[in-house]
Amino acid sequence: MVRKFNDGTRRGFTLIELLVVIAIIGVLVGLLLPAVQQAREAARRSSCVNNMKQVGLAAHNYLSAHQSFPPGMVQPDPSIGSWNNWENASAYYLLLPLMEQPGLYDKMNAQLQVDTANAQVELYKISRQPVTTLMCPSDSTDSPDSPEGGRSNYGLSTGSTIFLGGADDCTFWSSGKQYPRANGFTSRTRALQTCGNPQAGRNQDVPRGTGKQWADGYGTEKFTDGLSNTVMAGEMLAGNGAASWRAAITKAVYPRNYARGQSALSPADRNFITEAELTTWGQSAEAATDWFGRNGSFWGWPGHGSSLINCAAPPNWQYPSGGQGTPGMPFDGYTGLFPPRSRHPGGVSIAYADASVQFLNDSIELRAWQKLGNRQDGEVIAK
Repeated sequence: MVRKFNDGTRRGFTLIELLVVIAIIGVLVGLLLPAVQQAREAARRSSCVNNMKQVGLAAHNYLSAHQSFPPGMVQPDPSIGSWNNWENASAYYLLLPLMEQPGLYDKMNAQLQVDTANAQVELYKISRQPVTTLMCPSDSTDSPDSPEGGRSNYGLSTGSTIFLGGADDCTFWSSGKQYPRANGFTSRTRALQTCGNPQAGRNQDVPRGTGKQWADGYGTEKFTDGLSNTVMAGEMLAGNGAASWRAAITKAVYPRNYARGQSALSPADRNFITEAELTTWGQSAEAATDWFGRNGSFWGWPGHGSSLINCAAPPNWQYPSGGQGTPGMPFDGYTGLFPPRSRHPGGVSIAYADASVQFLNDSIELRAWQKLGNRQDGEVIAK
């Protein structure tokens, strides 16, 4: 009979075996992590699309009630004389009750009736209150000045039009005159008599004496290309909150902030700026040393970068957004380029005037994109 002896010891893992196991686990984590990140981004993008859908439905509910879409700007009560000419509210003021925000609407409505100095400051404090429907979950800021409170990630489109001046445009801030005719979903025309000889196609302004706070937006008859072929809104990035950034800025930051004090664009065709014209301007803006980071901070401000975008430059344009002047808020006119931008890989979410939403690839051809922004160019683009 053979006896087996057990010395009481147990064999463990060798160092090589342990290293192999660790390496295998590392490989598995490396394979799974991108999939997890992609799944999370897919969920965020889905939430973003749903938010834009809600904005589109709110605009259509407004259309049903008023026979026009909301204008891009709302003035204080016509009787008020103490507010500055540029102190107004955005289209979102009119859409708040249709986005389940009646409380915020009531607060803004009351503030637009106050005729005292600095009353507008309280209006913009109200528009720093968060409205989750207007916030893309993929966007965030990492600055202590970040505009997380009233962050706005969706801007209504004024089309591919930019300001040129002359017979086609009203004068900025002069005697209450403004703005150029826009070929997009909305515009920032004032509710008072502006240009002496209104051009065909411009929103028809109404005299201040009528008691209206805003000009009518565009009715469906103005969308001769069809609602489904006209951009209603696009995504925007929130700035880092800086009131000014007078120094060189890296490419890693400029998609968030925008350049100020740039030269005016002088395109041959105000509705269809060429790629060469855009590149010349963009390269100049890229070298800017005057930057601003309050874009996306106030959904209640009626400016490009806060509640409006335009379609002159392509989505996620390689060059900075920005324009002329050094305004305290973005951006007070049609002088600049504010294309849609997002944190989603490869493109941006776009809402069309029929309230449909599409994820649009960055590689879209420039002219096709500009035509989608133009509600009346006479061409239908396959999406």
